[in-house]
Amino acid sequence: MATRALLGVIKKRAVSCPAFAGHSIFRHGSTLVVAEHEGGVLKPPSLSALAAATCLPDPDSSVAVLLAGSGPSLHQAASHAASSYPSISKVLVADSDKFKNPLAEPWAKLVHLVQQSGGYSHIFAAANSFGKNVMPRAAALLDVSPITDVTGISDSNTFVRPIYAGNALCTVRYTGANPCILTIRSTSFPVPQNSVDSNKASISQVDLSTLDEEKKYTFVVNRGLL
Repeated sequence: MATRALLGVIKKRAVSCPAFAGHSIFRHGSTLVVAEHEGGVLKPPSLSALAAATCLPDPDSSVAVLLAGSGPSLHQAASHAASSYPSISKVLVADSDKFKNPLAEPWAKLVHLVQQSGGYSHIFAAANSFGKNVMPRAAALLDVSPITDVTGISDSNTFVRPIYAGNALCTVRYTGANPCILTIRSTSFPVPQNSVDSNKASISQVDLSTLDEEKKYTFVVNRGLL
């Protein structure tokens, strides 16, 4: 009965980006958007993740987009993203046949690799099949807890997500270490319109030379216990 009463009080509603004055203590770096592409352009769910990334309160923070795959379509999508969306400051390109298909394991390793070199405070992805497969694995590699199905952003470490099969909304405060990993419900963040920007974002190649390196552990055996 208590649960029914709660659901009767809390109504479903779309949550947009509110105005925010001030800065959170957890907001120290730039933001990474893990994006998908098709036909030389970013997919709409990834554009919604980009829109969510711009809702973070720090106006001086930069937004980088990570694209991966192989062939001309990848570089066409990178060029299009760099020149069409003013909110993007950098496009990171991982060109390898390992990312030809959206397999979770190599993509999670890629996110881990890029985070180790970039030190991002937040990592965004769409809450579609791609994001739901990749981001929890990437979070495990980075030893952080992801926040999934975000529908609203209150500040740099406070987010809104649905509970009770979407019948209610709860506010989640992230208190863990960087990065804060989030998957975004596309319907809650409208796709930004592209425009030709005179300040074209930079395009950088990701160094994949250490992608498949595994951590090595040293074990000390007490022979007296053998």
